[in-house]
Amino acid sequence: MKMKKVMALCLTAVVGMGVLSGCGSTKSEFRQYAKCAEVKDYDGIEYVPTSREVTQDQIDEKINSFCTDNNVETKDYDSVIKDGDDVNINYVETINGEEKAKNDDEAGTSIVMGKDALAPGLDEQMIGLKPGVQKTFTITYPDDYSDTTVAGMEAKFDVTINYIKITTTPEYTDDLVKSATDGKYTTTADYTKYLTDELQKDADKSADNTDRANVLKAIKEKTTFTKYPEGEIDAYVKSDNIESSASQYGIGVPTFLQYFYGYTDEASFVSYLQSTVESVMQEKIVVSSIALEKDLVANDKETDAYKQKLMDDNEVDEDTINSKYSASDLKFYATEEKVLDYLMGTAVQVDSTEASSEDASEDGSTEAESTESTTESASEAE
Repeated sequence: MKMKKVMALCLTAVVGMGVLSGCGSTKSEFRQYAKCAEVKDYDGIEYVPTSREVTQDQIDEKINSFCTDNNVETKDYDSVIKDGDDVNINYVETINGEEKAKNDDEAGTSIVMGKDALAPGLDEQMIGLKPGVQKTFTITYPDDYSDTTVAGMEAKFDVTINYIKITTTPEYTDDLVKSATDGKYTTTADYTKYLTDELQKDADKSADNTDRANVLKAIKEKTTFTKYPEGEIDAYVKSDNIESSASQYGIGVPTFLQYFYGYTDEASFVSYLQSTVESVMQEKIVVSSIALEKDLVANDKETDAYKQKLMDDNEVDEDTINSKYSASDLKFYATEEKVLDYLMGTAVQVDSTEASSEDASEDGSTEAESTESTTESASEAE
């Protein structure tokens, strides 16, 4: 389980603490969760395997990205500026004779014609001119302009047009591959195979994660959770945690919830957060129960190996991992990996049509049983 996925589940940005912090570091602590439900019938779970197909469109997208990553930029000093051109300029803006903004350094400022990046109406006055021109342009900011300090005011721009930046995307050729990879790959065929292999690795890893998650979800859905560890959910769903997170960004709670999560009121978000935390708690309960029953609680060596895997997969050092996870977090995740390995070893793959048929059969059986029961009741009434 990658760090990004774990952190997303934990909602650390929201609650200011890991949802999964406090995971059991001893068997007694795993029992704290295992006693919250009776987890059974988890061997032989059926699941529809996730597709691992790598499509030609995906390969083409990778090739296109490779080419654009190696774009060639040149400077055009001769053409006439047109809409959409990327133009490099130096400028000084003055309002009422006072300097408002400028860029007079050697690098200049690049602006795309038609975007009005500097000021409304400036770009259209530059279209038709050529690099090398020095000219003063006058614009008037609209009364409703976003920068209220200049709204409704007239401004002058003393502009020097330096050049038009031309960006050319190279063709996918052997020469490009050899140059861009410093000779590691020498032909498009070799590099395309590399890209395809990498896409396949990603597809396989993603499918494995999805299949494992679906099997675990199936067990959660058939389990009745009678309770959660006392006070643990409430500890994570606190208004002051949300307020603390919002304050870190220097904004109020309503803005924080709207911007980051799309919620317009705190009550709705807290409800969403509670259901998310409950789902994670259910995962802990299922994993803990199976780990104890099958003697799969990770030992120190296995926990260290999992920690190293996190470091390798995410290309981070040990300090970074330690700052994100407690020792008990790591022990739980290492245990969860062992439990998922066990579950996938007993799980049964079925195709989508078979799964649909079984669902329909179950629905039909239920309907038949219901009809039979109704008939019997009617007979008894007579």
